[in-house]
Amino acid sequence: MPTSDPATWQSVARVAPAKPDKPEQIRRAALKVFLDHGYAITTIDMILAEADVSRQTLYRYFKGKEPLFLAVVADILNEVLTAITDAMRDADLDHSDDLETDLVQVGRAWMRIMLQPDVLALRRLVIGEAARLPQLAAAWDDHGPGQVRKILEPCFRALAERGLMTLDPDPQVTVAFYALTMIIPVEIAMLNIDFAPSQDVIETYIRGGVRMFLARYGTATTTTEG
Repeated sequence: MPTSDPATWQSVARVAPAKPDKPEQIRRAALKVFLDHGYAITTIDMILAEADVSRQTLYRYFKGKEPLFLAVVADILNEVLTAITDAMRDADLDHSDDLETDLVQVGRAWMRIMLQPDVLALRRLVIGEAARLPQLAAAWDDHGPGQVRKILEPCFRALAERGLMTLDPDPQVTVAFYALTMIIPVEIAMLNIDFAPSQDVIETYIRGGVRMFLARYGTATTTTEG
């Protein structure tokens, strides 16, 4: 007798491998549905219709709505991590000779990705579901901001060893302070979906944030007047 149990499908199905882009097709469709309807209202059937795939195909890759949502979140956060990692590599941050300029460069990359409409919308969705599904908020932090903090800490340690900045006893406090100085435009945009700051406004926030950070943690040789 045929079964509708997805777990049974996964264990007994013997089908040809799907095209390599099938999981991405499902994740993209899921992202659209989640953003259009919210997490709670979204159903697997709605995602299946948007992705134009069978239930069997979806469950081959994802065990249910929550794992699929986490995969969608991971996609967005990977973009954030890639942008910031690339910016730090381009700036060669831990070997910086102009700390203010290089921290501004990293901040620009951070802001560019965090102000993207899909990133803002997904972050709102995660926050909205945090009370009911705290694991979603935890996953967002673990795979996004938490990873960024881990990437930045060794750079800041290297800069402190070179005498270009100081660190708190817990270096993660220093990293968190830098992150907070970058977040003001993002938080404004989170509360106002019509907020579309110009590049000049964003640049003002970034430069102001970096100068505030260096006023606290920079040595005299790393701060710039004006």
